Amino acid sequence: MGELGFTVNYPHFQRKRDGRLELVSLVHEKWGGGMFLEFATIGAGDLQTSWGDVVPEQKIEVAYTDPATRARLIAKANGTDSRESYFRYDTLAENQTQCDELLQSLIDLLPQVIGWFEHGKVGPNIVPFSRSLNTPLG
Repeated sequence: MGELGFTVNYPHFQRKRDGRLELVSLVHEKWGGGMFLEFATIGAGDLQTSWGDVVPEQKIEVAYTDPATRARLIAKANGTDSRESYFRYDTLAENQTQCDELLQSLIDLLPQVIGWFEHGKVGPNIVPFSRSLNTPLG
């Protein structure tokens, strides 16, 4: 994602555009086997938390944003935000070709994330986080 202007502090990515931060986090399931991207925007600058801490701009992650403003990129178009819709790697074992294909499928869907950032467009693989609040992650 560096070529898209994001700084990387794996598993978190951040870029600053037009007075705001665009944030992406790669989230693994609690017990492993699947992953998805979660993303959000927030105003640029240091963040004053409700508990009094100040988070420097370069350390702000998706987890600091309001859940109502977040979304997730999932593997299955028009799927539900559930384990079955995540990018699954639990069945790949050590098959390098399948691992590369899984990673490429995620990369191929990144334009939907960029479209969400730039135009608020909800693509077929994007699920607003507010719709997924009742879905267990693991």
